[in-house]
Amino acid sequence: MIRGARAPLFMTPSQNSHSPNNLNTSEESATLPSSNTHIKILDRGPYHLVVAKPPAVVCHHSEWAGLRKNKKKNKGQNKIIYRHGESNLDDEEEQPMLQQVRDMLHGRRVNLIHRLDRGASGCLLFSFADGDHVGGCGSELGSIDEENRKFPTEHGPNPTSQLIQSLQNSNSIKTYVALVRGEGILHGEDLKTKGWFTIDRPIKDEKGRVRDAITEFRFLAGYTAVVLDELGSEDRGENGLKNKTPLSFKNKSANEPQPVRASVVLARPKTGRWHQIRRHLNGLSHPILGDSTHGNSKINREWREHRNMLGERTCLHLGRVQLVPTTVTMGVEDAGSTTNVLPNGLDVTCPIPRDMHDMIAVYVPQLLEEVIPLLAEEGITF
Repeated sequence: MIRGARAPLFMTPSQNSHSPNNLNTSEESATLPSSNTHIKILDRGPYHLVVAKPPAVVCHHSEWAGLRKNKKKNKGQNKIIYRHGESNLDDEEEQPMLQQVRDMLHGRRVNLIHRLDRGASGCLLFSFADGDHVGGCGSELGSIDEENRKFPTEHGPNPTSQLIQSLQNSNSIKTYVALVRGEGILHGEDLKTKGWFTIDRPIKDEKGRVRDAITEFRFLAGYTAVVLDELGSEDRGENGLKNKTPLSFKNKSANEPQPVRASVVLARPKTGRWHQIRRHLNGLSHPILGDSTHGNSKINREWREHRNMLGERTCLHLGRVQLVPTTVTMGVEDAGSTTNVLPNGLDVTCPIPRDMHDMIAVYVPQLLEEVIPLLAEEGITF
């Protein structure tokens, strides 16, 4: 079901006292011990840390994440470009982000507040676990009730539970950027003219149970390459005007890559279901490039073999996280801390990484020119 939606209003980064623009850590980068990998710190406070997760790295080991596959097949395709160097994942034993951040902090324990898929990138939020009585997502200190996403409350509120409650608040926003196949047209309707709209479509979770799932989307721009005929001339329609849609592929070999059709889409999930954004976009016939589970394997292979997409890349990037201020509710017999860990809320952005930028800049440069100012309206940059 598609219905119109107005995006919630939020303070701009310059208005938020907890914005990375007002912290010295916004450009901080730390080197891991015995590694040439750098982790960029986007925001840091007394109780939380936000880092930039690169693609092709798992957040933490779990039954859902699994182990890296097809190392030989993808050999050489997983070189990640960082601000201060590069790292080839093929030459390293896989180390999840949770462990990398702990190593960066010289063993200080942290908890994951949310997850990103292995192939995705962007803002990754942690809590400092020093004062927690129970653990966070992927923590060694405790466990979450995964169905209700709540912590045991034996000792009252703590930083991890407060941050998760803030993230789950309906007024908090996570804005993703997706590079998808397709020009933004669905059944003759131009999705780019709709502004923000809502998909309300139930999906099955990891255990096969049907759950409500709601995602807000905004199609920023789409592009379809002009196909050359066998003489090398552009197809022209009536009155000599160039067609905006590709020609028939009858002159192309089945093994040749098809002309590029791509769009840049913003997504804001309102519920937290398994692969929710990926499945809703696939339902709109615009699967995310690199999505090996819900996408198009032939198109993914073309982008990897002919257009330099990373071997384990899913072109989904968490570009901005906006959290409402945390609150503390104390019971009469509650002996927990009264500390409010995020009293001013949080507004942090993560630039779109170089690999996604280059895919657009090289193969659909017209798309890049169009989306840069539109992304800036949402506080997201390359």
